[in-house]
Amino acid sequence: MRVVSLGSGSSGNAFLVEAGPQGRTKLLLDAGLSTRTLAMRLTSVGVSLSQIQGVLITHEHSDHVHAVPVLVNRHALPMIADERTLAAIQEGLNSGVWRSDSGRMVPTKFPREPQAIVSTTETEVVEKTSTLMTSTTVIEERIVAVSQKVARLPFPFLHQVLPTGSHLTIGDIEITSFPISHDATAPCGYLLSAGGCRVCLVTDSGEVTPVMLEQMQHADLLILESNHDRERLVRGPYPWHLKRRILSPTGHLSNDQAGEAVLQIWREAGIRWLWLAHLSRTNNTPDFALESMRLYLRSAHVNLAHIRLAALPPTMGQVWDSTQLWS
Repeated sequence: MRVVSLGSGSSGNAFLVEAGPQGRTKLLLDAGLSTRTLAMRLTSVGVSLSQIQGVLITHEHSDHVHAVPVLVNRHALPMIADERTLAAIQEGLNSGVWRSDSGRMVPTKFPREPQAIVSTTETEVVEKTSTLMTSTTVIEERIVAVSQKVARLPFPFLHQVLPTGSHLTIGDIEITSFPISHDATAPCGYLLSAGGCRVCLVTDSGEVTPVMLEQMQHADLLILESNHDRERLVRGPYPWHLKRRILSPTGHLSNDQAGEAVLQIWREAGIRWLWLAHLSRTNNTPDFALESMRLYLRSAHVNLAHIRLAALPPTMGQVWDSTQLWS
């Protein structure tokens, strides 16, 4: 597996996940960047949008779905999410606005000349899909992912329903969805497995639940929210209603909450890589988040040589390759 952080934070979230021979299965985890930025950052790691087989959506806030209008209209990419999240995405597409992470409403920014890709038959879906691809292997994977698995529900875009708490396999990647605690319609985290390696994404949650811990403990690479330093947030410039939302059980994880969660699942043969994600530019810094996590790990006498820590920036971030597990 290969995982690339394309952007992390309130300005936009997206990750590339690849698996299988020559990385033939390629998925996006969220698409909260502009399409141009997303395409440029993918190109920088040797991937084009035409190679992406689907987009796993955690929830419908703008910093996770910003590129969706273009991706569904111009690139025929299926959206993969809980049916309630798909309905919220459709509502945003219809109304022309997304809800931002801070609660503001922002324009969806539709393409100026949207190209309809809605198909009524499986044949039309396959024809549209195959014209976007160049590799025979990828064409076959895309046909399987789209024509056989994409449900044709009332949503006028290609999609796959993945109910929260269920499993799905796309190409070489097995996906497990699980609920998290955020003020969105049906927010979820994902555990992705391929070739004996596991990656777990947990961001945008105001608390850590037993269900979340159960999935997190399986990860070789854990991407975990460490949004804010609590004291810095309380003393900072945000209006009180926004502070209260962030601190609530449906807000965002603090550095302390992230540290406590990792200690609950820590075992010597467990997590090897830990990426701290969705850091607030106002209420946190990479140094704050990393030092807080190190303090928690040291308090439990964890040998820091056994875990590789990184704080993800809003720009291109870390790249993880599962071959490192055996190096």
